[in-house]
Amino acid sequence: MTLYVAIAVVALSAFPGPDTELGHRWLRAPLVGVAQELRGHVPLWFADTIRFFVGASGALILLTAITTSISGFSRLAYSLGEHGQLPRAFGRLHRRTLVSPYAIASAAVITCGIVIATAFTHHDVTFLASVFSFGVLIAFTAAQVAVIRLRITEPDLPRPYRAPLNVHFRGAEIPLPAVVGAILTFAIWIVSLVTHPGARYAGPAWLAAGLVVYVIVRRSHGEGLTERVVAPDEQHFEDVPHFHRILVPMKLGIIGEEMAATALKLASEHRATVEALHVVEVPLDRTIEAAMEDAEERAAAAMAEARLLGHELGVEVIGTTLRARAIGNAIVEHARETGADLIVLGSSPRWRRQSRFFSPTVDYVLRRAPCEVLIVAFPQQVLDEELAAT
Repeated sequence: MTLYVAIAVVALSAFPGPDTELGHRWLRAPLVGVAQELRGHVPLWFADTIRFFVGASGALILLTAITTSISGFSRLAYSLGEHGQLPRAFGRLHRRTLVSPYAIASAAVITCGIVIATAFTHHDVTFLASVFSFGVLIAFTAAQVAVIRLRITEPDLPRPYRAPLNVHFRGAEIPLPAVVGAILTFAIWIVSLVTHPGARYAGPAWLAAGLVVYVIVRRSHGEGLTERVVAPDEQHFEDVPHFHRILVPMKLGIIGEEMAATALKLASEHRATVEALHVVEVPLDRTIEAAMEDAEERAAAAMAEARLLGHELGVEVIGTTLRARAIGNAIVEHARETGADLIVLGSSPRWRRQSRFFSPTVDYVLRRAPCEVLIVAFPQQVLDEELAAT
């Protein structure tokens, strides 16, 4: 913010006339022109340093503006996708970057298209600036109006911050800054329409294109144009899901015990059956029927532990031991064969310190499971206790 204000002050204080070098030769790089004129008044090394600083800071500001615009576009597209105003794909985040890939790709394609299209105009920079001002001003106006409307329609909504200078109107507190801001930004928006052809023609065309996309998306989902679509994280489910068969992969240790205890507790509440599955992972260099006495003993011990816990809670436990090359695939296939409607898995804290967050097995089950999946996340001290016990 400080850099932008400082640049604006310099631009206004050195406002160029049409016959000056600043208004002709350095029109597209006025700060570089100012730095260039310093060469005859300061030592050469200092003038060169100033020119380098101007160029480097300008590039840094442009890079910051680009990243800010892309991140803002991705957040907006994610919200629109969740609320049925863009295709649902925009409302799904990438598991590693937590950004919608469709939003990033769309931003790149749209930006390149606009830049290429405006390259054929005589005043491309002015045209882009006028389109930008059109969008920014109408967005600011809409945001201020939304604040006012929420104060009226939802006066009791929790607000961590409330704008000052509020006036009471029909039982609601209306913030004066929002009223003044909405009036001023709307007035300047009207001025931009009158004085800038880009805002006058390209802006409404952009809004019309967005309206067409909105109508197509709503019709394709069978939703009304004025219907309120609630995002998944905003939905309140009145009917609690009822589980009949809960699958829990078994393993020895504290984490395995907690996974089994969680599954058995849920089964006790829902009067469900627990499918206790122990997968013996066979290495690729051995046959699937190869003798693995230690693994078989661990499987038997895990099953005995699960049946004991189930007997204490009055829950039926069906134990199964499978041999497989991949644990995740065995869990998914067994859930599909037994008709399980819930899979209980554990998440070790060591994976949450990495970019992938979940282990390959948990990630595979989340992607391929034919039913709901419950992840039990364990804190670091649980893993430390397990390591200390071994």
